[in-house]
Amino acid sequence: MRISKKVSSMNPMFLIILLSFSLFPSPAYADSISCDGGIVSDGDSVVDLLMKCGQPAWKESHQEEFTDRLGPGLKQRTYITVEQWTYNFGPQQLLRTVTVKNGVVTGVKTGQYGPSKDQVPVKPECGDRIISTGDTKGEVLAKCGEPFYRTSHDEELREQFDEIHSRRVVVTVEEWTYNFGPQRFLRIITFRNGKVVDIRTGRYGR
Repeated sequence: MRISKKVSSMNPMFLIILLSFSLFPSPAYADSISCDGGIVSDGDSVVDLLMKCGQPAWKESHQEEFTDRLGPGLKQRTYITVEQWTYNFGPQQLLRTVTVKNGVVTGVKTGQYGPSKDQVPVKPECGDRIISTGDTKGEVLAKCGEPFYRTSHDEELREQFDEIHSRRVVVTVEEWTYNFGPQRFLRIITFRNGKVVDIRTGRYGR
């Protein structure tokens, strides 16, 4: 009886809104991408991705190296090939960046609205307002086009799990420099393992 009184006392409009939410399908998970050929989720193979979504607009890859100390004088070194596949479905849909590790889909990121496929990015607008940390190289290419100059190097880091156990990690660091001409500053974007970690300005371009 207590329950029935509580329900009957609810605002009718609230009940309608509550019921309407229950009728809507749940949103797509962040670990899946929907293409014309079907849905691809975490754990699917890169072959499934190709068959359902086709080739991406941009594809970048790097190698991650991990060294685990298994015991005194015993180490295990693991190499993982990481790819970022960015799909551009046009200006009416959001960019989708799929992470592939050793041929298996491991994540999907949703970006901003994609540019028109026949449109050249407006490079002078390639600034902090449209680029942010965490963006992938494919997203930067979609917004800014090809950089004027690229350079890369590897950095070795050490992850300490506890007082005894640690892991050696090799990170690929890239710098992309955009030259917008003598009236604008150079824009320098730093990536670590394919993702933006720093955006800064340089001197005037040429």
